[in-house]
Amino acid sequence: MNSIKPINRRITVEDLETPEWKDIVLEMHSMMKVPREKMHKFAYCTDRRGLVYRAEFESFKHWEYPWLIKHGEFRPGAKILDCGCGRGILQFYLARKGYNIISVDISTLKTHQVQGFWNLMRKSGVPVTEDQASAMNGIARRYDVSIDFRVANIAKLPFEDEAFDYVYSVSVLEHMAEGEDVMAIKEMSRVLKKGGTMLVTVDFSPVKMERKAYIKEDIFKLISASGLYFDNMYDFEIQDWRKHLAELDLAFSKKNKCQVSSAAFVLKKTA
Repeated sequence: MNSIKPINRRITVEDLETPEWKDIVLEMHSMMKVPREKMHKFAYCTDRRGLVYRAEFESFKHWEYPWLIKHGEFRPGAKILDCGCGRGILQFYLARKGYNIISVDISTLKTHQVQGFWNLMRKSGVPVTEDQASAMNGIARRYDVSIDFRVANIAKLPFEDEAFDYVYSVSVLEHMAEGEDVMAIKEMSRVLKKGGTMLVTVDFSPVKMERKAYIKEDIFKLISASGLYFDNMYDFEIQDWRKHLAELDLAFSKKNKCQVSSAAFVLKKTA
């Protein structure tokens, strides 16, 4: 059996049992104080120390984050952009490793109650200024790191051309409005330096679905729109879709049956 796997591919459950994948997941779980009995599981988990703002580690991201770290091959001192960061633990993990992280999300990532308060203040015309980064800064302090967080739509990034060595987006594009995902990947390409690396994961299916999930041809359209090119080989084929979904259910302890997989790809910008 050929042990060399293409970089650009869909989730492969076997990866989760390899030492390099396990070590990254265990490190992230340790950061989040995940109970020891749950450290070897890949279900959705949060940092339970905070009553309000908690870092998250979603189920599929137990595969996607190690994949990104393994194939990102981040250089020390590099400038990295996290597009659609959410409260994902990855940005804090990388910051603890000494990388310069700038994170962007369309939301302030505050609780619905807090967001409601600020929306009311704005509608009432009350002259107060909201600290949009306060929730993220609070989470970052828990890990003794600093995150440069900005509130913005990744389809219109507030950065100059070629500002970053690496740009990544983990399971974000499929949640955007039709056409916005194309705008977003063009923007991500625009702010990436020549010779830089972009890493992307998206919800994936081998067949068209009612909900948004990319088929192989959709991925190729995104890549074409980006103007970038594949790094290494690719393989998005799934021989037995039902068997694959059953494996995902088992590996990621899904309460609801999996309907989609995840596909990941690395792109390079011509130097």
